[in-house]
Amino acid sequence: MTGRTAGPATVDRRFAADAEAHRRDAPRFCPRCGTGLAGAGIVTEFWEADDRRFYCWCGGCGWAGEVTPSGPGVIGHEPEH
Repeated sequence: MTGRTAGPATVDRRFAADAEAHRRDAPRFCPRCGTGLAGAGIVTEFWEADDRRFYCWCGGCGWAGEVTPSGPGVIGHEPEH
């Protein structure tokens, strides 16, 4: 064992702007209970036509839904209870 961690040997600069936009725009807190999603949830980005969307799940309250960035605000969806 060399103690080296797994990972890419080089960074593909073609995706650097996308990675930065994801870090900047991904929801950090649950829209329902306010729990931080970084340690207690899932945030996955996907695209639908020209819209960027984030599918989120909160481990704190169990909320799941989509968040769509729309400039300075967001549009959210909460499933029926």
